Amino acid sequence: MDILTVEEVAELKGCSERYVRKLCRTGVIQAEEQIGQRGGANGVVYRIPLAVLDLKLQKKYNRKKAKQEAGLDSEPTEQPLDKVIPFNVELLTEEEREEVVLWRSILDNWMKFRDEAKLRHINKKVADEQYIAMLQLQYPEMQVSYRTLKRKWDNFKEQGDVALVDHRGKHGNHHKILSDFVYDIFEDYYLDESRKTITECMRLTEWYLKEAAPEYLPLPSKETFARALDRRTPVPVIQYFRFGQKAYRDKCAPYIKRMYDDLHSNDVWVTDNHTFDIMVNDSGKTVRVYLTGFLDVRSRKFVAWYVTENPSSQATVIALKRGIQRYGIPKMIYSDNGREFLTHDIGGKGFRERKSYKESDEHKPPTILDLLGIEFRTAIVRNAKAKIIERSFRTVKEQFSRLFEGYTGGHVLERPERLKGLAKDAENFTAVEDFRIYVDAWIDGVYNKEPHTGDGMYGKCPDEVYAANLIEMRTALPEELNLMMLRNGSIQKVKRNGVLLKFYDKELWYRTDDLCISHFDEKVYLRYDPDDLEHVRVYDLKDRLIGSADLQTPLSYHASTEEIKAHMQETRKMEKTVKAYKKQKDIQTRDALELTLDHAMENLESELELNPKVVTLHRFVDEVIGDDLQKAVGDVIDWDTANQNFAKAKMRKEGQ
Repeated sequence: MDILTVEEVAELKGCSERYVRKLCRTGVIQAEEQIGQRGGANGVVYRIPLAVLDLKLQKKYNRKKAKQEAGLDSEPTEQPLDKVIPFNVELLTEEEREEVVLWRSILDNWMKFRDEAKLRHINKKVADEQYIAMLQLQYPEMQVSYRTLKRKWDNFKEQGDVALVDHRGKHGNHHKILSDFVYDIFEDYYLDESRKTITECMRLTEWYLKEAAPEYLPLPSKETFARALDRRTPVPVIQYFRFGQKAYRDKCAPYIKRMYDDLHSNDVWVTDNHTFDIMVNDSGKTVRVYLTGFLDVRSRKFVAWYVTENPSSQATVIALKRGIQRYGIPKMIYSDNGREFLTHDIGGKGFRERKSYKESDEHKPPTILDLLGIEFRTAIVRNAKAKIIERSFRTVKEQFSRLFEGYTGGHVLERPERLKGLAKDAENFTAVEDFRIYVDAWIDGVYNKEPHTGDGMYGKCPDEVYAANLIEMRTALPEELNLMMLRNGSIQKVKRNGVLLKFYDKELWYRTDDLCISHFDEKVYLRYDPDDLEHVRVYDLKDRLIGSADLQTPLSYHASTEEIKAHMQETRKMEKTVKAYKKQKDIQTRDALELTLDHAMENLESELELNPKVVTLHRFVDEVIGDDLQKAVGDVIDWDTANQNFAKAKMRKEGQ
């Protein structure tokens, strides 16, 4: 087993020997202590087994040991600072390349000046002094000496152009160099979602080094760390660790390049909600409104939209119905994971569906998209770039929302100064009814008719691309479309008052006599039109229509006599229907008691005769009166013997 010294472990870990001794003393590193040895702190020398170190350090030690055994780990000869050069000239910066060109010119001119001086029989030393004087006049900011020229020339002959770059302050022995060990500590603090500043990360690094490796102090400047972040830490790494996975995916991760040429119009509609950055006037109140939109993926055409005060599943249904009425039924709808789309009766609840509901055998009524034959897909959570409608919403903001006095901007920095004075009075803003008209006009007359620069658009407007790629249009009759787009209520049992529809904060009861009589306590669900709540359609759990039910208006405590009388008439009407049930059958039957007695007599007449093989008499003898009984009857009868004799006589009679 390899045993290491404190010095060897410190070299492996890249820290001070004092720090390693502290780890051994506190038991963090299990080491053998030897007291009385020279060279150790307080006479203590630590012998550290290789096996107690981290696996990473063990591998590092083994690699170093293998190189030493192979003779590949000899120390390189020390070179001048200027000989510490980049790997090749292609790794030089533009500034360093300009430096190479400058020194090439200086050295070439120096050699030519020397040759000309030799022809004029001028001493080399004098010629060099004259040339250096000329350089100082030409480049007063440069401190050039014969020694500098000689060193540059020798290095250039040995290593080429890269040797002409000034590497002072860039090599590993410079006291201000930012070593990998120090930068790794700094980077560990910096790459955190708390987003500490460079200054704060430097302070934490300094505190750590005071204890672990004080020889690396003092730290370089803040500018040095900032430059190191630009050069050493990749931008995707910074985005991921400081701003999170979503920022990394949105800004740095490769994305899927989609082809649109293989799509047709109405193949895929993508939907989402957009908050208008506009204040509007709603009956004297200042409000923000929203746009529920559907975009045809192939043509980027807005095919459906609805301006609503609150995004909701009903707004989604209204917008979709309007789009289908104008452009037909799409084959697929693509949305995010919002509750207004993942609703039980529109596209299904998706991942929001309760586990208990999934595992149960409870019937799931068909959704609106099921009835329309539309495939439904949802995007990955927090993956906005997958929905091209997000880019269209940016166009809505930039080209439409900014036209209004009530424009608020997307955040505080975009908010116009004029809004402070206007916001006090809702009359300063566009009425919501007019705003809806403006939205319709802008989408139909501007957005859908302006040239588009997206992939597969070839500079044409959405209307043109939609018309050119419309191969098939699926439609439905108006009355059937209305039925397919009815909303679904929850599964429930038919009660005394019929079926219940909870519509926002209201409880609405629907009933008919036939529903409450023929299907009482059966499980059903209802479908309804939110714009017409006077009637609902009731279905059983096999999705068969039971019938239509009417809204029942509850009576007020202040109801009139006529209103109460009308409701009582409805109640009595149902009672009469129930009472007339048997009469309607018109079946004549006998009296139940008479029928039962006749049946009993028939059974008595056909009663079977009992004929046991053996009859055994079970006696009860009261010992208290036994003597008196014997006196009264004489000898006591032996019933067992009598029974046996009776049985024998019966067997003889039967010939057995």
